[in-house]
Amino acid sequence: MGKLRLTTEEIMKMGFFEKIANVPILDCVITDERVAFIVKEGDIGAAIGKGGEHVKEAEEKFGKKVDIIEYSNDWRKFIRNIFAPIKLDDVWVKRVGKDVVAFIKISPKVRKAVFGEKGKNLERALNILKRHTKITKIKVIINEKQQQKVNRNIKKEGKDIKEEGNINNTSQLAEAQN
Repeated sequence: MGKLRLTTEEIMKMGFFEKIANVPILDCVITDERVAFIVKEGDIGAAIGKGGEHVKEAEEKFGKKVDIIEYSNDWRKFIRNIFAPIKLDDVWVKRVGKDVVAFIKISPKVRKAVFGEKGKNLERALNILKRHTKITKIKVIINEKQQQKVNRNIKKEGKDIKEEGNINNTSQLAEAQN
């Protein structure tokens, strides 16, 4: 991980949050509707505060949702932490040519939460990973066995529901890269 370049806004938000939570903040990533603070492994409880008090105070001050993400040197664990509380079925990291790719296998049920509106959650996750790891891409694999179960359930209920996008019977692959 190289030296992070922080904006004035990120530095100010980090300073405010460090004061109220009394834990060192490693990084701050700001999007239109969210502020994510990356904290050292083991600091997440203290950062959140009793009953989420530090998060609530920061949300009131910033007027945005605040996420606390626990850093880990284990990239697979770090990826899970970025997407928490969403349950990822499997996570692995592999070098593919010149890229280091994070593969995330998910159930179709959590697809919308993982991607976010217009892929915003995936984009933010990749941004965080690029700042703290050598990962350059994220590939999402929709667990097809679970997809078929979901399709059967839909038919049982007698509803004709179509998933957005094109899902084929192998696996659906989605890519995030900047």
